[in-house]
Amino acid sequence: MNTRYNIEHAAEACCRRGFIFAEESTSGLLTRSGGADAKAFPLPGDEPQWPRDRVCDLRHTKLEIDLDVEERRISGVASHTLSPINDGLTSLELDAVELDVTGVRLEGDRDLAFTTSGGKLNIDLGRAWNAGEELTLLISYSSQPRRGLYFNVPDDAYPGRPRQVWTQGQDEDSRFWFPCFDHPNQRFTSEIIAKVPASWTAISNGRLVSSEAEGDHRTFHWLQDKLHSTYLMSLVAGEYTEVRDDVDGVAISYYSPPGREGDTRRAFGNTPKMVQFFAEKIGVPYPWDKYSQVTVADFIFGGMENPAGTTMTDALLHNERAHLDYSADRIVAHEHAHQRWGDLVTCRDWSHGWLNEGFATYFDLLFKEHDLGRDEFRYAVYQDATTYLQEDSQHYRRPIVSNMYRQPVDIFDRHLYEKGALVLHMLRAYLGEDLFWKALNHYCTKHRGGNVTTDDLQKAVEESTGRSMDRFFRQWVYKGGHPAFKLTYQWDEETKTARLGVSQTQAADETTSIFAVPIVLAYETSQGRREVKLDISEANQTFYIPTEEKPLMVSFDPGYRCLKTLEFELSREMLTYQLAHDEDIIGRITAAQGLAKQEDPRSVEALAEAVKTDEFWGVQSEAAKALGVIKSQAALEALVGCADVAHPKARRAVVAALGNFKEKAAFDALLPFMERDDSYFVEAEAVRAVCKTREAGAFDAVTASLGKSSFNDIFTAMGLAGLGDLQNEQAIEVAKEWAGYGKPSRAREAALGCLAKLGEQKKEIAEWVSDYLDDPWLRVRAGAARALQEIREPVAIPALGRRIPRELDGRVVRQCREAIASISAGRDRGEDVKKLRTDLESLGEENRKLKDRLEKLEDRLGK
Repeated sequence: MNTRYNIEHAAEACCRRGFIFAEESTSGLLTRSGGADAKAFPLPGDEPQWPRDRVCDLRHTKLEIDLDVEERRISGVASHTLSPINDGLTSLELDAVELDVTGVRLEGDRDLAFTTSGGKLNIDLGRAWNAGEELTLLISYSSQPRRGLYFNVPDDAYPGRPRQVWTQGQDEDSRFWFPCFDHPNQRFTSEIIAKVPASWTAISNGRLVSSEAEGDHRTFHWLQDKLHSTYLMSLVAGEYTEVRDDVDGVAISYYSPPGREGDTRRAFGNTPKMVQFFAEKIGVPYPWDKYSQVTVADFIFGGMENPAGTTMTDALLHNERAHLDYSADRIVAHEHAHQRWGDLVTCRDWSHGWLNEGFATYFDLLFKEHDLGRDEFRYAVYQDATTYLQEDSQHYRRPIVSNMYRQPVDIFDRHLYEKGALVLHMLRAYLGEDLFWKALNHYCTKHRGGNVTTDDLQKAVEESTGRSMDRFFRQWVYKGGHPAFKLTYQWDEETKTARLGVSQTQAADETTSIFAVPIVLAYETSQGRREVKLDISEANQTFYIPTEEKPLMVSFDPGYRCLKTLEFELSREMLTYQLAHDEDIIGRITAAQGLAKQEDPRSVEALAEAVKTDEFWGVQSEAAKALGVIKSQAALEALVGCADVAHPKARRAVVAALGNFKEKAAFDALLPFMERDDSYFVEAEAVRAVCKTREAGAFDAVTASLGKSSFNDIFTAMGLAGLGDLQNEQAIEVAKEWAGYGKPSRAREAALGCLAKLGEQKKEIAEWVSDYLDDPWLRVRAGAARALQEIREPVAIPALGRRIPRELDGRVVRQCREAIASISAGRDRGEDVKKLRTDLESLGEENRKLKDRLEKLEDRLGK
C-alpha cells in the first residue's frame, strides 16, 4: 500500500501518510540532531497488539455478489472452504462489521445456527470437526458498506464524479464488505463473481474466467488460484478503457476512464521495464497470472498492491505539460514491487509491516537507479532520509518493529516506509552487491507463498551469507533512532596527517543505541581521490589518516550509505572546492549546506555558480535553497540572476528560495513565474512564494489565481497555503469559501490548513473548523483535525473527542487523538513558540539588513 501521496513532489515521493500537502522543511536535515524534541509514539490507551490465533486453515474463498450502485448496496454469498488445524472444532468466528447476515449453510448439508455482535459472526458448526476434515460454509449477506467497498456516484455538488465501485482491504477493512478472517496470517485462494451494469468492466485478482452479458447487467468471473491474504482481495468496477502491454509473457493492462489513454500511457508506461528489472534482480519471475493497474476517483490511498491487480489513484494521470517534471514511476514501481514483497511474501502481522512497505519503498528507489542513474537514486535516498528525519525529530521516535498501537494504520508512517527502505540500503552497503542479492533471493524463494517476521529475514540473510546480523537488526530495526554525528577535522602539516574526531551525540537509552557502523571517508588532493573505511562503534573516537598532502576536500559517508544526521564544520575554501569538484552529489549538497552558514560574498558566489552550472538538478536545487537560507542582499541578487535556470525542478527551488525574502525585488522577480511557466510546479511554487514575501499586492495577485486550471488543482492548493503564510486576515473568508463542500478536495484540505494560520480570534476559527470533522470526505476530516492541532484551542477538544468513536478511518482517528494530546499539553507553550519564531524572524531580517549596509560601506571604503 502506498500511503504516500505528496502532490508537491509530483509522486516522486508520493507519500505523507496518505494525505497531501505535507510541508517541506527548508533546513539542511543532514545537519539536524535527531530526536531531542521527539515525542513518544504510543498515545494514551495504546496497548500491545498480537498476532491472532488460527483455528482453521482457510483454503478457498468465493464471493458471488451483486452491486446495486444507486442504493450503494452489495448482496450475495461468501463461501469459505476450510479445514480445522486441531481436532474438536465446534464453532468458528469471522469478522463481519455492519453486515446483514441472513443465513449460513454447510454446503451439501444443512443450515447452521449463527449470531452476530460486536463486528463478529459466530457460527455453530453443528458438530466437532477434526484436523484434516474439509467443510465449506455458504454465508448469505448484504450491506451498505461505509468502509472496505466504496460506491462513487455523482451528487449535486460533484456532478462530474464518475460512477465507480472499488474496494480497499488494507489494513483490516475487508470485514466491512464480506465476512472473513481479516488478519494477514491467513492465506488462501479466491474467486470473485460480480454482477455489474452492462456497460461496465469489473477487474479483480488473478485471471478472467468469463464475462457474460445478462440483459442490462454483465457478470465477471475472476479466479485467483495462488495463495494470498484477505486484505489483498480486490474488486474495481466502472466504465473503463484498457491499454495493453506485454513483456516476457506477462500480460499487462492499464484501465482508466475513456478519453485518457494518453495520460494513462504517460503514468504507467514504464511498467514493462519494472517487470523485467525486478525479475532479473530478485531472481524470482513475476509470480501472478497477469498484471493490471486500474485508476479510481477519490481513492483513499495513493495505490494498493492487490495481487495481479493494483488499484491506483486517478491523480496519477497527467498531461504533457505535467510530464515535464512529473513522474508516477515511484508509486508505480512501489506497487509492482509489492507483488513479491507483501503479496507473495506477506508479513505475519502488522508490527512487521516494514517487510512489505520498507521493501517496496527501497525497490522503487532501486528502479530509479536502474532507469535514471546513480545521481537520481542518491538524491531520492537523501530525500527519503530527510522525510524520516522530520518525523523522528518533530513528531516521535519508535523502533521499526513495534506492536504498540491502537489501529494497524497508526504505524504506516515514515519509520515503516522510508526508514525501512534505508535499512535495506544500509544492508546492501554492509553486505555488498553480490551477497545482498543472494540474500534477498534466498529470502523470497524460501518464504514465497507464506507469512514472515523480521526474524525470518535475518535468518535468511545469515543462512545465505554466513554473516552474523544480530547487532545490525537490533540497532536499526528493534530499536529506534540513528547516529547523530558531530565531527571535528584538523590537518597536521608536519606529520602529513588528517585528524578526524567522530562523536555520536544521540542519547543512548532503551530506545536508541550508540551505533556500530562502517563509514567511508573520502578525501581529495592534487594526486586524486582516496577512500578509507572507518569502523565506528563508540560514542567518541579519533581517526588519524595519513595523506600525501593537505586535502582539498573531505567527505564523510559519500553516497549516503548510512542513515544519520551530521554536523561537520569545514573551511569555506574546502566547502567551495567540494561544491565545485566532488564527484558525489551528496558531497556537493553537504558543501552547499555548509556554505549557507558562511554567509559571506564568496560563499554566495560559489552557491550561485552551482545553481547555474551544476550538472545535476538536485544540487542546483540545494544550492538555491542555501541562498534562501543566507537571505543577504547578495543572495537575493544571486537568486534573481539564476531565475532562468533551465531544469524545471531547479527553477522551482529558485522560486521557493525567493519567497524567503521579504523584499519588493523578490516579489517583482516572482510575478512572471506566477503568471506563466512551462512547469505547473514552478508556477504553483511562485503562487505560494509571492505570499511569503508579504509585499503589498500579494493578496490580490494570489486570490485572482485561485481556481485557475492546473494539474490536480495545485495552483489553488498552493495559493491557499500561501495565503496562510501571508498572514492577511482578509484571507479568512476566502479560505472559508474554498473549504466548502463542492470545491476540489485538495483545495478544501489546503483551505483548512490556511485557516489554522490566520486570525487573532482563534476560538472562533476553531469552532468553525470543528464542523469539518464530520465532512463526508476523509481527507477533509483529517485536514480539520490537523488544523485544530495547529490552532491549539481547547474549545476543539470535545468535537475531536466526539469524532473518534464515529470515525472509521484509522488515520483520522490517530490525527484526532494527536490533536487532543497536543492541545491538552498547553496552548500557551505553542503560542510562545510561535511568537519566538516570529521574533527571531524579525530579528534575522534586521540583522541581515545591517550586515548588507556594513558590507556596502566596507566596499566603498575599500575603493
